[in-house]
Amino acid sequence: MKRSIKIYTATAAVLLLLGSCSKDFLNKINPNLPVEETYWQIESDAVAAIPTIYSPIRNQMDGYYGAYSGYQTMNRADDMWFLIGEEPFTWDYVNFLNAAGTAGSNFGDLYKGINRANVFMKNIDRVKMDETKKKQLIGEVSFLRGMYYFLLSANFGDVPLRLLPAGDDPDGGNKPSSPEADVWKQVIADFKVARDNLPVSRPGSEVGRVTKGAAIAYLGKALVYTKQYPEAETELKALLTAPYNYDLMEHFEDNFKETTEFNKESVFELSYDGFLGSGGIWGNDCASCQLGFALPNFCGPAGTGAWFKLVPGISIVRDFVSEERPAGSDTRFDKRMYTSFFWKYSDYETGLADETWFGNHNFDWLWHEAQAKMSVNTGLVYPEISSKPGRFLLKKYTNFYKNEEGANSMYNAANNNNNLRVIRFAEVLLLHAEACAKNGNLAGAASSLKRIRDRAGLSDKTWGSADELMKEIIKQNELEFFFEGHRFFDLKRWYTPAEMKQIFVTNQKQGATNFQPRHYYLPIPESEINTNTAIQQHPLWQ
Repeated sequence: MKRSIKIYTATAAVLLLLGSCSKDFLNKINPNLPVEETYWQIESDAVAAIPTIYSPIRNQMDGYYGAYSGYQTMNRADDMWFLIGEEPFTWDYVNFLNAAGTAGSNFGDLYKGINRANVFMKNIDRVKMDETKKKQLIGEVSFLRGMYYFLLSANFGDVPLRLLPAGDDPDGGNKPSSPEADVWKQVIADFKVARDNLPVSRPGSEVGRVTKGAAIAYLGKALVYTKQYPEAETELKALLTAPYNYDLMEHFEDNFKETTEFNKESVFELSYDGFLGSGGIWGNDCASCQLGFALPNFCGPAGTGAWFKLVPGISIVRDFVSEERPAGSDTRFDKRMYTSFFWKYSDYETGLADETWFGNHNFDWLWHEAQAKMSVNTGLVYPEISSKPGRFLLKKYTNFYKNEEGANSMYNAANNNNNLRVIRFAEVLLLHAEACAKNGNLAGAASSLKRIRDRAGLSDKTWGSADELMKEIIKQNELEFFFEGHRFFDLKRWYTPAEMKQIFVTNQKQGATNFQPRHYYLPIPESEINTNTAIQQHPLWQ
């Protein structure tokens, strides 16, 4: 059975990838091989195609969420510090020295996913199957295409809108960019189709596939990004009540452990399995792509089997410690800080025993192992706390919960089975709070914001104005989603380029003085400009 599924999936991948071939490419149809004219017949054909549309987003080491390119590029804001000596293209992105020819862009992967979605949309009506199930599949593919265009518009701005397989488009491969506003309209349209057709829940055999809740969450997010706050508030409010049962996990760390995947806070996550090899869960059809979850290997501290490439930024530490918990609390600082960073508790508070990790190593050992890299990073000085030097290492998305030597090693598949949480209910709450604040619904904003602060163990507060609420919403987004790829895109929608640059300078971000208005976006890659004669570089990059 597994072999049959892989054969069908591989066949679907070829058809989706090559769906741009013209109808007269062959004079005769080979009856011994599946081709587009004969493939789209029965339900299993359509179902087998779905994983191949997920796969471009799942290429962990070289896709959008990948450790080498996508994840580093997403985390180019002030909450992260990339250590000197790593990949040159990474250094260029985080220091705002990148150009159209800089490696590491996932532009092509996103369009690969879009083309596969377009091939599916072209052929799905030919498939003989239950109409309700067919609509669900259309909703699922609409979500994925909407997500790919969401990522393109957020990162690149003006991009080509391709809604047909490349071979069926009158423009062929040469297509000009559409205005960013038009791309966002398509994003919202696709998410609405997904919202109207996807199921509220999935059976256990389909865990990991998108649901109606994920579609509503992304629709609300796109509406907030485009400042359509009244509609955003309405959509996001729906997720706060039945039939949806999302809630915050009591323990923040349960959002970053493989033992607590698909929990009540998870709205959509990408599944990984280090044991599978090629052709695994929800369709990574690339034989050379990594199916394991690589972030622990990439970001974990020295000495833990990891490559130790990055650490918390200076300002995120400052902002975490700026508000202490109420007197009598079991910890001094925001509860989320204990999942976000490694540090020696006894340096800054009393009554809390120091932890050990990775085979009972204490923080002093981790810090010692880290110094060979950290000591050459001029300017990386954390704030003093209680008259002691700040000492912090990155903990979130490492295998901190495994007390094993080398638990972050990429060479042990058992340590690469975590999932990437793409959107959590915490984000739904903060997006809802933002939409409410912008609409003047201060009570609604305060209610959703309070749930975030309560989980963090912070004291109750009242907010006298929308401006006060927004200031706190901005801070809670920073702390809640540290190292989850949100910060840069949040700053973009809240601040002008000049304001964003000043924030980076104030927060001692690497390369802050290099930031220019064009860095709001990534440039269209040279490879696209060289092959698509109708496209023009983004105006800010010309």
